[in-house]
Amino acid sequence: MALAVSGCSSMLDDVSPKHAIPTDKLSEDDLGRLTNGVLYNMESFTQSFWTDGDLLAENYIAGPGGLEVMPHDLTATPSSSTAKSRWQKAYTTLYDVNSLLISANASSSAAAKEAKGTALFCRAYIYFNLTIRYGCVPLLTTTTNDVVPFEINDAHQEKVWARIIKDLEDAEKELSNFHSPYYPSKEACWALLTKVYMWVGDKAKTIEYADKLIGHKSFELSDSSIEYASMFIANNTSKETILAWANKRSSGFLTLWEAINDVDGSWNYSPAVNLHSSLFNDSQYAAGDYRYAPTFKADDSLPIIKFPNGNDALGQFIKNENASASPLMVLRLADIYLAKAEMQGNVDGLATMKSFMENRYASVTLPATMTEAEFENLILDENQREFFAEGHRWFDIKRLGRTDLYKNWAGDYLLNWPVPQDERDLAGHSNYPQNEGYTE
Repeated sequence: MALAVSGCSSMLDDVSPKHAIPTDKLSEDDLGRLTNGVLYNMESFTQSFWTDGDLLAENYIAGPGGLEVMPHDLTATPSSSTAKSRWQKAYTTLYDVNSLLISANASSSAAAKEAKGTALFCRAYIYFNLTIRYGCVPLLTTTTNDVVPFEINDAHQEKVWARIIKDLEDAEKELSNFHSPYYPSKEACWALLTKVYMWVGDKAKTIEYADKLIGHKSFELSDSSIEYASMFIANNTSKETILAWANKRSSGFLTLWEAINDVDGSWNYSPAVNLHSSLFNDSQYAAGDYRYAPTFKADDSLPIIKFPNGNDALGQFIKNENASASPLMVLRLADIYLAKAEMQGNVDGLATMKSFMENRYASVTLPATMTEAEFENLILDENQREFFAEGHRWFDIKRLGRTDLYKNWAGDYLLNWPVPQDERDLAGHSNYPQNEGYTE
């Protein structure tokens, strides 16, 4: 069987031919290169999905180089370019991941073991991103150009979640312990399992996997503005990062700052005015948020400086000597604390939130008790502060059913994106049904 890894020829070095490597001829070096090629593609996949959660959650307005942002229009119809492009990017990348898995399964070498674990992790990560957007999606576990039908019901969604969990459990058996934030590891599997179990509402499993990482010798929350900011710059040594795509390329760098703080003044998105003025304000529970200075310029509501662009003259909070090579964050320790606290609830979760917040504020004064509603609002507020411009907000709103936070909400059907109409027309409407609420 020939392995096709599209879009990553620059990562394959001297392998020839680059797009047709018989699996029975693969060497350890070949598998290593192909694994790097898949990681290269995962960087592009992650960037393509990056802005969704902020755009849809009304976190952005148009920047000086962008058009007016109409959040609900982005995925409001089956012909939406956003819904289509994300779907196609996911399944194109998935084909390459499944190809790598087939090749890895044909060998018993050390490189094959790492390749298999990497492929399984990446497949789980792709399906996690698809599922939290679309709900039910076609489940492909091998390379095929055939139509794979799916249904829109709880049973099918449970099947996809079960596959994600199994892939992560299998990946954990193949991958090495954490040695670099730029490669999938056992610990990265635990981190993604924490988030998966949070989404499916399994409190015990969420807490079980979170506890594997909280207190882990390799990870530690930062407790200052400069340490928080350092996660997002090139060649950083932050102990908060569990997994980030390296973005170490000879060309074609993926630059998150171009969308929100471009050096030429033409960025697409600026923070919503109300958020710039109030997001990091002191609250009744805490004062002196360390995340304010690394995220917004105090005297200018336009740029978001969370991903420093390397031009210190433009008011960056931290130096970024090689801004184009800044990593793309996938999983970090804050994800784990906040997921654990959410699943613990308003009684047991207060202690977890206190531990987390004491590393993010100059002072914290949480009460001895909170109602469920108060605690949920605290969870939402901390997630918004922590992950602003990292694409999380809309998914927190969806997961917790808090559409009351929108200024204008057009209907709960928007919580599942439409299956792209072009894909339905190609696959057949009976094979690719449509989510409720959308019309052709």
